Amino acid sequence: MARPLRLSFDNACYHITSRGNRKENIFYTDNDRLVFLERLNETLTKYSFVCYAYCLMDNHYHLFVKTPNAIISEGMHYLNTSYTNWFKAEHSIVGVIFQGRYKSILVDEDSYGLVLSAYIHLNPLRSGIVEDLSDYKWSSYLDYEGKRKSIKRVDTEFVLKQFGEDIGSARRRYRAYVLKHKEIESPLKESYRGIALGAERYIEKIKEKISSMGRQREIKETRLEDTYSEEEIMDLMEEKLTIERGEIIRKRKGNVYRQLALYLIKSRTRLSLKEIGEVFKMDYAAVSQAVKRFRKLMEKDGTARKMKDEIERELG
Repeated sequence: MARPLRLSFDNACYHITSRGNRKENIFYTDNDRLVFLERLNETLTKYSFVCYAYCLMDNHYHLFVKTPNAIISEGMHYLNTSYTNWFKAEHSIVGVIFQGRYKSILVDEDSYGLVLSAYIHLNPLRSGIVEDLSDYKWSSYLDYEGKRKSIKRVDTEFVLKQFGEDIGSARRRYRAYVLKHKEIESPLKESYRGIALGAERYIEKIKEKISSMGRQREIKETRLEDTYSEEEIMDLMEEKLTIERGEIIRKRKGNVYRQLALYLIKSRTRLSLKEIGEVFKMDYAAVSQAVKRFRKLMEKDGTARKMKDEIERELG
């Protein structure tokens, strides 16, 4: 199955989710959640993102963010990688923490900002974790109630101003709106091809962007976000092939794992041949030759081809 098309452009808004691998928990303790919020705050500040809403559940999280610059992929890679590294060290875990890449849908904030924020905040209530949203401290709902400022770049005003300029009244009306819509279905079901959620005029703009760039083309204002990092690829190889990182990168004749890693990193990341060579401590020309050798190997070696197919099924 083809992976969903990812678009990024200046001032784009997204609903983002990221889930634990095999639906396992990504938060074991409250301290894990606190560290994640620290990493989130770092990411929002470092990449100048604005967060309209968030919610941390046991095995996944939701974000509603705006990106002034077209760098959603860079920001999300920083967030998930920095938290993953801490989480694995803290709990002595080996392998993949998140299930593939984050999922993102572009959102027309003017038409769907209110309903999406409510949907995100209602997660713990729908899941039966709490009976009163005010009792759940791992979402931005308490920020909307004015009871705290959980992280610096949470912006509640954009949504609350839809209920008027008086902030006290707006907060009360927002609470009433959320509670009235406790049975709300995911607004994302109304999205266009799983790519964008918005009014007709907004969707037409997204269609124009897709049409102007095609699936492989990059233009200055709009980019496809459809790549991985070398760390994500090697983490996945460790898990799926039950092999340690050292064996993957080990330089020895006939190391098919090293060849597979080179092949995947060349085809699935934005690294240049020179940058890949720096990772594997080899000349850029040798990277190209290793990839060619692996392609030829797959033509006659079913095991090598099967390994490649297994990893690419996970990458999508």
